[in-house]
Amino acid sequence: MLLFWVMMQNSITKSPRLYTELDLKAEQEINLTIEQVHYLRNVLRRNTQDEIRLFNGRDGEWLCSLTILNKKNATARTKCQTREQTIISRQVHAYFPPIKKNRMDFLIEKAVELGVTDLHPIITANTEIHKLNEGRLHAHIIEAAEQCERLDLPKLHPMTQAQNAIHASNIPIHAAIERHKCKNFHPGDNHDIAVLIGPEGGFTTEETKMMLDHPNVIGVSLGNNILRAETALIKLLSLI
Repeated sequence: MLLFWVMMQNSITKSPRLYTELDLKAEQEINLTIEQVHYLRNVLRRNTQDEIRLFNGRDGEWLCSLTILNKKNATARTKCQTREQTIISRQVHAYFPPIKKNRMDFLIEKAVELGVTDLHPIITANTEIHKLNEGRLHAHIIEAAEQCERLDLPKLHPMTQAQNAIHASNIPIHAAIERHKCKNFHPGDNHDIAVLIGPEGGFTTEETKMMLDHPNVIGVSLGNNILRAETALIKLLSLI
């Protein structure tokens, strides 16, 4: 009996995992997107009757069977719920300046894997990228959540000026400020938390003063080394 259960679990976890915006419930027919059709048919070489897993951030994860799979369409029918939706006990907000494409993808991927619930792109004086392809970033968020087995998707907030983002936050922001005497990062309890990193060129003197003078900002140190933006965010998140 135990061997059968282990084999069943292994079979489920090997099934492709995809995100859908549609509601999930028992015996539900789910239409997949054209991108998912291409992925299942041309990349994974799946066929009708093969199993996949679907999640939507609301209804847990469901094992499904492909009932239709052709060049233009794919439909999956829910069979059973494999995981119940979990309640997020802690909001984790990440504020970051956009960086170049490949490194931005890496930053988003690791933020999703490390449990960030809210992604806040910000603009500082030394920010290199001032326009974002939000559709592309959202797709990358979905892909990262599919791969790391998350049941929810982080929310991608509109890009805004760093000062405005700080003023708008209703929870304290732990800002990694280099070349300044700040305490090491020790988040402590399980309350909602926000972390903020700077751009490649660092914060200006004016920005540093603004943050250190702001009652909602806690300046923190990540050590003596100057870290890349994505490394700084990973280090902050790994300490939470």
